[in-house]
Amino acid sequence: MSRDDSILDKSYTRRRVLGYGAAGATLAALPWQLSLAAQIDAGAAEQAMRKRAIPATGEQIPVIGMGSSGSFATRDEATLADLRTVMKTFVELGGTVVDTSPSYGNAETNIGNIARDTGVRDQLFMATKVRKRSREQTLDQFRASIDELGEPIDLLQIHNFIGLDNQWATLKQLKDEGRVRYIGITHYLTRAFEELEHQMATKDLDFVQFNYSIMTPDAEKRLLPLAADHGIAVLVNRAFNDGRIFAETRGKQLPDYAREFDCFSWAQFALKYVLANETVTAVIPATSDPEHLRDNMHAGYGKLPDAELRKRMRQTMQSL
Repeated sequence: MSRDDSILDKSYTRRRVLGYGAAGATLAALPWQLSLAAQIDAGAAEQAMRKRAIPATGEQIPVIGMGSSGSFATRDEATLADLRTVMKTFVELGGTVVDTSPSYGNAETNIGNIARDTGVRDQLFMATKVRKRSREQTLDQFRASIDELGEPIDLLQIHNFIGLDNQWATLKQLKDEGRVRYIGITHYLTRAFEELEHQMATKDLDFVQFNYSIMTPDAEKRLLPLAADHGIAVLVNRAFNDGRIFAETRGKQLPDYAREFDCFSWAQFALKYVLANETVTAVIPATSDPEHLRDNMHAGYGKLPDAELRKRMRQTMQSL
């Protein structure tokens, strides 16, 4: 699950927190912020988007991916136009990993159509999920995902443990037959960590997806070390705690020390904290707003905080 750009309290919108005006410009941005952002947007930044290796193969993928729960479910034409811009900008700024699911409303349909219409489908690392209990239902759902998203499906995940015991063998067979490249499991709740730990220790997973953030850092205790020990790639969802970080930081100035790791917004503050853990392969925030997408993508560039800065970041959040 990756509905990271939703908000618990609708009065605390990310647009208000960031200070975007009607035209989408950051009103409070300083010249040094705009300079780096302009370099990245123009493809002239000294460093390309950071990439990390999938342990199973060594394949490198960009650290900022894109979720789709909520954000890509629309049937509204105006929102679909924004999503086309989101998709094009995502690829232009170095993104490839798109995570979706048949359960995310119209998301698979929209992603597939937009990716083909904008000519970027071949550049995407496509991840989706199955959430059925029988082998026949799983295969039917997988075929339907292919119809919507096209091939290849790079990563197929069992969604929130649904049908896990029965369907793991099906996923392994699909991988053995070359229908998918990687397989894994997902969850989005901290209370699932004990079961995630068991599955990570007992199954030959290529990927695992779970929630991790500066506000909910529980995964640092056992899941992330376990993933490192077992060579499992990690996708992180809920890096913004379903938008709660924007409620907490509303009206608050970003600390000056954020400049030390090329961080220019609270969204980047949250994403860079997650990415500073080198076991995280990619983080997948979801948004339908082109400006928010651009802000998210900038977190994949430049420096990341070291251990001492991460400590300061936690203290900052606790003081808000």
